Formats: sequence, structure tokens, C-alpha cells
Amino acid sequence: MTMNHRFHKMAPEGVKVMRLANAIVVAILVIIALITFIASFFVTFKEALWWISGGTLVLAIVYAIIFVWLKPLYAYHVFGYQYAQEGIVVREGFIFVQETKVPLFRIQNIDIEEGFIMRKYQLATLTFSTAGGNTEIKLIDKQQAMKIKQFIQNGILDDDTNGESEEATEINELNYDKIKNVDSNNEEDM
Repeated sequence: MTMNHRFHKMAPEGVKVMRLANAIVVAILVIIALITFIASFFVTFKEALWWISGGTLVLAIVYAIIFVWLKPLYAYHVFGYQYAQEGIVVREGFIFVQETKVPLFRIQNIDIEEGFIMRKYQLATLTFSTAGGNTEIKLIDKQQAMKIKQFIQNGILDDDTNGESEEATEINELNYDKIKNVDSNNEEDM
């Protein structure tokens, strides 16, 4: 699969979406830390709850630095995708960057997913299902996602017809009789 196109990036709003989603996790960790700290005043094992509260707070700070600040910027610069008649190439990763190539004829299903935060920014994630697994184009403009989905579906339809016209795939009465006879022969064998 030779593609000489440049990689398309995720939408700039994708960084905001990743930050908001991870900020929710940080907020939950901080709430847990506060609850354990407040609960420590009402129980006899105060010191254990202080350690749990402090550990949860440290975890929230480390998580915030890595997943709210660093990872969204890094993912924005690393993530890319390109598509052509041959297929889709997706480059992604945080520690290990990998490129996944998916030929169009291998794609069995295409889903467009929108989370509640993504909907606010008009973003979507395309998921391509193949026999070997799933590949995602994350946090792209919803209109672009629909355009890519349509492009791939048309590419798959073109591959299925092998250049034949739609009329050639229609079942005319003569072909229908042949299909009907095959079905009736199978019933007689039983």
C-alpha cells in the first residue's frame, strides 16, 4: 500500500476533549482523597486513612501532569491518519508509536462514535472493524468522519462490483428461477 499523502491531524479541539475527560478522572481522585481525609477524623485508624488520602492525592497530581497536560499535546503531534483508494493508515501511540495499515477490502464495519464531551466540540471517532481487530481515527471533525465513512463505503462498494454495472448484479426472472430450483433441490435432499 503506497500512500504519498501527508498525515491528517486530529482536530485541535481534540486536545481539549482529552484534557476534559482526564480532568474528570483527576476530580474523582481528589474527591476520594478528600472523603478519606474527612473520614479519618471519625474513625480510630486515622493514620491509615491519612496515608490513603495522601497517596490518592499524589496519584491525582501525577495523573494530572501526565494525562491532562503532557499526553494530549503529545498525542496531537503524533497522531495522524491518511486515506486513499488503497486503504487507511493510522499513526498513534504514547510511549510506542505505531502505524497501522488497513486495506479497504478488509474493512467489515465502520462505526462513528461520539462521547458527550466530543459532541460539544462536534468531534467523532471512526472505528474500522476487520477480522484482525479494530482501528480508530480518534477525535476528528464529525463532518470529516462522515466524509471518510462515505468514501470508504463507496470504495468497498466499487471493489465488490469489480467495475460491473449495477444492472449486472440485479436478479432477473431467469436468474431467480435458477436460484429457486437450487433451493427446491436442497429441500428434496432432506
